Amino acid sequence: MAEKVQTIKEILHTITQMFGELYPPEEAKSIASTIVEEFTGMNRIHQIMDGDNTLSAASEKNITDASSRVAEGEPLQYVIGYTVFCGHRFEVNRDVLIPRPETEEMTSLVIMENPGFAGSLTDYCTGSGCVAVSLALAFPSAIVHATDISSLAIDTAKKNAANNSARVQFSIADLFISNAIPSDIIVSNPPYVMEKEKRLMRPNVTDHEPHLALFVPDNDPLLYYRTLALIAGDSLSPEGRIYLEINEALGKETMALFTHGGFKNVHVIKDLSGKDRILTAHRNGRKE
Repeated sequence: MAEKVQTIKEILHTITQMFGELYPPEEAKSIASTIVEEFTGMNRIHQIMDGDNTLSAASEKNITDASSRVAEGEPLQYVIGYTVFCGHRFEVNRDVLIPRPETEEMTSLVIMENPGFAGSLTDYCTGSGCVAVSLALAFPSAIVHATDISSLAIDTAKKNAANNSARVQFSIADLFISNAIPSDIIVSNPPYVMEKEKRLMRPNVTDHEPHLALFVPDNDPLLYYRTLALIAGDSLSPEGRIYLEINEALGKETMALFTHGGFKNVHVIKDLSGKDRILTAHRNGRKE
């Protein structure tokens, strides 16, 4: 007996149920719809309008295979191989973090506060290159540098720059031992999740995303920020600015680090969820 062919509505219901143990109902529905769109080209409106139609056997198999990987805990972005950040498409894989909305907020803030920027900008801990590439596209006259300790991450970032026709100068570098790059703007989303916070995170993150880019020791959670403050003090131009994504639980501590380090106009900005997320500061207050 031939296997019953499912309608689009039935496929959506089936794969949404597959995600029930991992995600809240609305998120599970959204993921299911994204997978169907990825392999059919049908957006959510068309999925509803054409819900009683059936798909080809090949499309149904692709959807089922991808859904099985997500149901086993693999992040959707790794399954489909990309994500969208600041309106641009970025390849992602297990060598790089999946860009978060909070990082997009920081990148948008840099763009908003520096219209027409044409100086030198450096993105430390670049990962997929999403920040550096987005800023290079927003500031076409700027010189954009990006570094990461992972050669595999840099390989991915270079592909993303090429795919988006962005001019970025990439280098493999250890933040703690490499020479700072003279810059007018520094931006970074360094590792900031404390080891003790790991238990609060979803397995699809802890089991798949690179720990090197996520975690810092519980006894030294500001490790990267102290180094970035030193780098900024040495390499930022007199009116230079620094933008950092930070741990929501350490806003006051991170702010104090830069205030006591001689920076001025030190601010911690809340993200759209109301959590301390972005630190900004000017170098000009630091004594030579």
